[in-house]
Amino acid sequence: MTIEGSIITSTALYVKQLAANNASPKKQTRILRDSLEAAAVQPELRALGRHIAKCQRKRQPVRIPPMRGSELGQVLRTLELKRAYA
Repeated sequence: MTIEGSIITSTALYVKQLAANNASPKKQTRILRDSLEAAAVQPELRALGRHIAKCQRKRQPVRIPPMRGSELGQVLRTLELKRAYA
């Protein structure tokens, strides 16, 4: 028996277990946060955002290093600001 997982839908085994226990699937809740101020972005992450934007304009590939969620949020905020004021 092969069980294939999916990010989008619940697996058949998980649904069967919930049905056996008379439980409903858990829902993920989105955490709403205020947008970052431009001054709150770290200089290193701001530079990475500018580099990504520059490579995108030149249609060059970019290697994005692994980072924490807060760091990724700062890079994305930099890209938003770069796009808005470019």
